[in-house]
Amino acid sequence: MNDRSTSRRGVAGLLAAFALYFALFAWFAPPRVLFSKDPVIVIDYALHAYQVDRALAAFRGDRQLWGWDPLMLAGHPAGALEDLTSKGTELFVIGLRSLGVHPAFAFNLFIALVMALVPFVGYASARLFGLGRRASVVTVLLWTLLWFFDSFMHWTWWIGMISWSFAAYGSVLFVALLHRALESRELRWFAALLVLTPALAIVHPFSGIALAVPGALLYVRARKQLGAREHALVWLTAIAGIATALVWVFPAYRFRHYVTTADSYLNARLEYVFYDLFDILKNSDNTGLPVRTLFRTLCFAAGGVVLWRWRKAGDRRALPLASLVLWGAAWAYLAAYTNAGRQTQPYRQIAPAMLAAAIPAAALASELFTLEGLRRLSTQARLLLALAAVAIVPRVGRTVIYFLPDLLPTHHNSVVAVNEPKPFSARLFNANAEARELRAWLLDHADGQGRIAVRGARPTQWVLAEYLAATTRLPILGGLEHRNVHHADAHLFRRYRAGNPPGEELQQFFDTYAVGWVVLGGEYGALDYRQDYMELVATVAEHRIYKVRKPPSYFARGGGRVTAQAMNRVKVEGASGDEAVLRFHWFEPLACRPGCTVERFEVPGDRVGFVRVPNPPPSFELYVKY
Repeated sequence: MNDRSTSRRGVAGLLAAFALYFALFAWFAPPRVLFSKDPVIVIDYALHAYQVDRALAAFRGDRQLWGWDPLMLAGHPAGALEDLTSKGTELFVIGLRSLGVHPAFAFNLFIALVMALVPFVGYASARLFGLGRRASVVTVLLWTLLWFFDSFMHWTWWIGMISWSFAAYGSVLFVALLHRALESRELRWFAALLVLTPALAIVHPFSGIALAVPGALLYVRARKQLGAREHALVWLTAIAGIATALVWVFPAYRFRHYVTTADSYLNARLEYVFYDLFDILKNSDNTGLPVRTLFRTLCFAAGGVVLWRWRKAGDRRALPLASLVLWGAAWAYLAAYTNAGRQTQPYRQIAPAMLAAAIPAAALASELFTLEGLRRLSTQARLLLALAAVAIVPRVGRTVIYFLPDLLPTHHNSVVAVNEPKPFSARLFNANAEARELRAWLLDHADGQGRIAVRGARPTQWVLAEYLAATTRLPILGGLEHRNVHHADAHLFRRYRAGNPPGEELQQFFDTYAVGWVVLGGEYGALDYRQDYMELVATVAEHRIYKVRKPPSYFARGGGRVTAQAMNRVKVEGASGDEAVLRFHWFEPLACRPGCTVERFEVPGDRVGFVRVPNPPPSFELYVKY
């Protein structure tokens, strides 16, 4: 076979692998969803849409990425503490908004860009590690299977961990570039690192965990062979990455006293190695759901064989890839035994580990699954391979078809064993018609009549509140129940699991946080029966809307009218009394004008406290003074 024919086959294989990836991409992330002016709101996406909206508001008003949001949880420090993994998304949207792009369209475009880059980065990483064209095409194929059909990899981009999805494959590209740069000492690879490193750091700071050990080992191995220029470029790259933390580190440090632990999710431990290996779901909070790890397991097994061979042969590619795989896997299953490790949601590190393992696995597959490769095997080896295929192929079908449930001839009430969810179509979507209808009703009837306590239908009951907060200027109490800030004391369902405190405590909560409305979705619960303090006024799109019987007031002391609430600002008219205590959470940078001051006011049961204005003028404005 001549070189031209081989080249054509290689191009055809690459195009086929890319075609498969983008066909699956279009199915799971429909273009009508991604290229619309309605934000994707699947699970965590709703929270990130809110974060981006508030960062955009703070930037357009005060050229900052953080501030005080009086419209969520009675006022909380938006952009200062809980969105450190969304800064890259925020800056992307802010940049496109300055060019006239609709913010929601820009938000969706970030998702589309992260997903579109996957096969390109997979191919580039394989080539940087010296794989041939055929093995690099197989790498793209393996990354495609992992991206769409490994349960955790699919989970990351489906539920909204899109920043981490970028960091997962970007970390592999980083190690590949660093390896190539240190081996070749060519300036172009250092230049590429200088671009990629700050991008990784700003999109998701936890990428630093994935890269710490492989990066250090590569540098230590090469340090004696590097000249002054190469040393300077390596350190310049590291400084560029660290410097991006300046975007968020100072406000995060300033308001750190409001932070609580953030260890509710992705804390797998050593026993999860067994559960993962056998596709057993123990706790979806730690692994996502379902558990489908066939392609990951094959990559780890085949990649491990190749890495062992490379190590014995003195191949310098073994160190970077083995360290990335082993370090990521060790962090994923062991870091949860420490308090500091739990704060990083350690199981997420399994993602870059599996993508890195796919590269040596592709080298083995491209060598083995060819006519020449099969002929070189002994009869016994070919028989063993055939038996393995008989065992593996049905599991491949089971793994793939889980995410394509329309291909299953099952009824919707089929029983699924071992605490496993029924197959579902894990595709991206915008707000449904019911959510939009509820949004419209609240804007027409509830605006300006106190705060709205919101809880949607299970299992993602908090998404509705985040969606309303992101797409309206209604004052919302709700959203993510595990927000790791003290301001969550204003979250009714964070304080009381069922939202139903005993006796008069419910009315006390309504009074304290100026609650005028309660929106409940899903099945009826204990709170629905508290007709003593609220009345049902409407049912909209299967959501019960209750109006609190006692009219709410934003004033704990004094009187007046709150006439405007917006990012970093609250306006008051007709203030009366010797003091005005506003039912908004205290925030250190708050100031008052004209000619007034603000103080913190202690509130029983609330760790943050409210805002007090001594001797208020008839009209005044609270604002954030940067």
